Order: sequence, then structure tokens, then C-alpha cells
Amino acid sequence: MTSGNVIGALILALAFTFLIFSPGAAYVADATTLYSQGQAATTTKNYTEALAAYNGAIALEPTYFEAWNGMADVLNRQKQYAAALAASNQSMAINPDYVEGLINRGQILYSIGYQYEDVARDMTNATLLYNAQLEAFQRAVALDPKNTVALFNEGFAYGGLKRFDEAIADFNKVKAINPDYPQNEQYLKRASELRDEAAPAYTKYILPIGIGVAIIIGGAILILGLRMKKE
Repeated sequence: MTSGNVIGALILALAFTFLIFSPGAAYVADATTLYSQGQAATTTKNYTEALAAYNGAIALEPTYFEAWNGMADVLNRQKQYAAALAASNQSMAINPDYVEGLINRGQILYSIGYQYEDVARDMTNATLLYNAQLEAFQRAVALDPKNTVALFNEGFAYGGLKRFDEAIADFNKVKAINPDYPQNEQYLKRASELRDEAAPAYTKYILPIGIGVAIIIGGAILILGLRMKKE
């Protein structure tokens, strides 16, 4: 095989590898155009147009996991939670490591959980969904530890489950990466307040009581010492 043939074979192999591991690169142009239109329509809150565009992209490319996720996002915004979760399931089945999809999935699960809590007053199912929400955010953070959106949402999920120390840790990580992240400082402060409110009463007063006892004991020792000197 000549050197030219070897180089050609290597280029083909690299191109094939790129197509396998970068699904978006294999999408037909019309599908990617429709996906971009869906994103733009979502930004302007034209959800009917967005869904039509995402559906068109998926019709052309059924494995277009980003389009499935875009559809899930729009359906969640429209409060069509069951349909949103079904679209998210499709996206994650195609690419389980899609960080943006995991974040969106967590937000959908939170929406459904909140419906159980606030409308149905069913905390058993609400808690199950809140835990599933947390798992989605945890996986997103594991895949991309510096993703502030994933970290913030993970912190929010921890806070909702009253795991305030872990929530505070996440909000502090977000602050370290991006001090201006929207609402992060507010939620950090609130998580700290809730943690303190949830602390048992004895732990709130143990330090002041300990200091008071130490002062009393110290004073008693000092007085006793003075008396012994006089004697």
C-alpha cells in the first residue's frame, strides 16, 4: 500500500470514528436547520412553532437526541409533563450521557413531583420524583463537574430534600465558578438559614451554655485559689 493510500485510509477511519461518536455531525442539513429554528422559537416562547420544528427534525432524523430534548423542554414549559417526560426518555435512551438532557430531565421530574406535592398532596410519590430529579442532576454533575447549571440545580434539589449541607456545598461551588450566577447568592443564604432553623435546639445553645459554664467554673477556681492564698 502506498503512503497516499495509507493516509487516505486513516482519513476515512477518522471520519468514520467522528460520525460514530458525534451523532450530531451525521444529521442531514434540513434536520439541523429545523432544530435551530426550534431553539429560536423556544427562546421567543413561540412554543407551537418550536414543537413543529423539533417534530420535523425528528421525522428526518429519529435519533436526533438534542431535538427530542428540545421537545421535552417545550412540553415541560407548556405543563404537558407526561409528554415531556416521554420525550426526555427518548432523548436519554439515545444518549444517556447528554448533560443538557439530564438537566432538563431533572427539571421535568421536579415539575411532576411538585404537582404531586402541591395539587395531589401525595408526598410519597412527590418524594420519589424529587429523588429521581436529584439523581439526574447528580449524573449531570458527575459528567461535567464545572457545569454551573447542573450544580445549581443539584443544590436546589438537595435543599428541597432538606439536605442543606450538600445544598450549601453546591451553591458555594457555583459561586466559586461564577460569582454572578443568577439567584445563587439568594439560595445560598436561604439554605444556610433553613439549616440553622432545622438544627436541634440543644445544638443552638450548647456553645453559649458551654462558655457560661466555663466562666462559672473558672471563677470558682479563681475564688478558691484566692482563699487558699489567704489561709
